[in-house]
Amino acid sequence: MYPFYYDISETYREMSIKAAGKLIEAVNENPDSLICLAAGSTPTGTLEYLIAAQQNGEVDFSRCSFVGLDEFVGLSKEDEGSCYRYLNEHFFIPLKIPASSIQFFDSMSNDLSEECRKTDAFISKHGGIDALLLGVGVNGHLALNEPYVSINLNSHVIELDNTTKVVGQKYFSKETVLEKGITIGLKQMLEAKMAIVIANGSAKKDAIAQLLKGSYDAKYPISSMNLHKNCFVYVDKEADPK
Repeated sequence: MYPFYYDISETYREMSIKAAGKLIEAVNENPDSLICLAAGSTPTGTLEYLIAAQQNGEVDFSRCSFVGLDEFVGLSKEDEGSCYRYLNEHFFIPLKIPASSIQFFDSMSNDLSEECRKTDAFISKHGGIDALLLGVGVNGHLALNEPYVSINLNSHVIELDNTTKVVGQKYFSKETVLEKGITIGLKQMLEAKMAIVIANGSAKKDAIAQLLKGSYDAKYPISSMNLHKNCFVYVDKEADPK
């Protein structure tokens, strides 16, 4: 029915286990994978299961490389709310991933265009992204690809949608000015060999509904996954609009 695999879980835990299992499958098939992981509240469970899987000998990430998905412009890698800090604490440190295996945007750089070029070059050097784990924004954004962004962009800097500015405050203990983001582009996502999209909670129901229409609508970047050749979508029952 859909141009992607669509699975509804009873619980967040079940959804997280399924998404982790699909990523483990990809790494076991290609131990040298280039992996791109989303930060945020949704992926936490998936990352926990990935860590447990390596500790249990089910998968080995030691030969993998990692590329950052996105970052709020102006945050350091140590700042509260930064995507790098989240992934560092929830994945890279627990699995002892060396810094040499990670390419991540420096969103405090005076030359953000150069940061985009570095990431694009890293992705190209590895022959594209092998496994991509994505959450979805309330407004349908993917990473920080906001509504109406071009589908033909690689890494770029973007003005944040107002919804993203408001929702993004949940990652900070005090109000933080969020104006721009730096992110890989929809083009790179669509070229990834495999994409996994995860969504939980009723707040994501409208965004998933746009995906399930089965066609691409620039207003909702999530709908671009209808154009992906190998996409797997896992939601919990609260995020399922049907």
